[in-house]
Amino acid sequence: MVMMGAEEKRAALAALRAEAVRALAPLMTSDQTQVVFGAGDPASPLALVGEAPGPREDREGVPFVGPSGELLTRVLEALGLDRQQLWITNVVKVWPTRRQGRSRRTRPPNAAERHASRPFFEREMAIVRPRAIVLLGGTAAQEVVGRRLKVSEARGQWFETPFGAPALVTFHPSYIRRLQGMDPARGAQALAAFRNDLRRAAQRAGLLDEE
Repeated sequence: MVMMGAEEKRAALAALRAEAVRALAPLMTSDQTQVVFGAGDPASPLALVGEAPGPREDREGVPFVGPSGELLTRVLEALGLDRQQLWITNVVKVWPTRRQGRSRRTRPPNAAERHASRPFFEREMAIVRPRAIVLLGGTAAQEVVGRRLKVSEARGQWFETPFGAPALVTFHPSYIRRLQGMDPARGAQALAAFRNDLRRAAQRAGLLDEE
């Protein structure tokens, strides 16, 4: 396979993003604003992969910019990492939403959304070609590893992937935020484990020195 430079990757991802918009937009409902593609440095050795966009991501068109993304950014900054150094994306490219009265609520991605997004996610990862991947939450882990995984059991473990890079499973930031609200002590433990997982992945990718 021919290796692409950073500018070639940016061009290839821009073309892929445009193709994803053309393919996925007709499948969206009036409650979904836009296709949300990956963002960051396409030449990064580390990719962070989540489940799907949320409401703020749907508005802004950028992954992990809502409350969960803010937690992720704080943890990265505490490690000395800038999120612009990384490639950050989701397996599903549209916000999975449902109506509840006049409000729109997030729901798990359905089979149609996963199936329609999957080819674009696979091609995206083939362009970025990171050295290491972090899988944020159970849905991302299941989609990339190819089998059901309980994050409570798989967290902190490395798995092989179809993308030529090992993947580390960890909590989704939204889970940590919920836990912090329900049980501060457990939330603090989950946050510490999450921070350690991101550190290990960044070390494996060569972004941080081994301790």
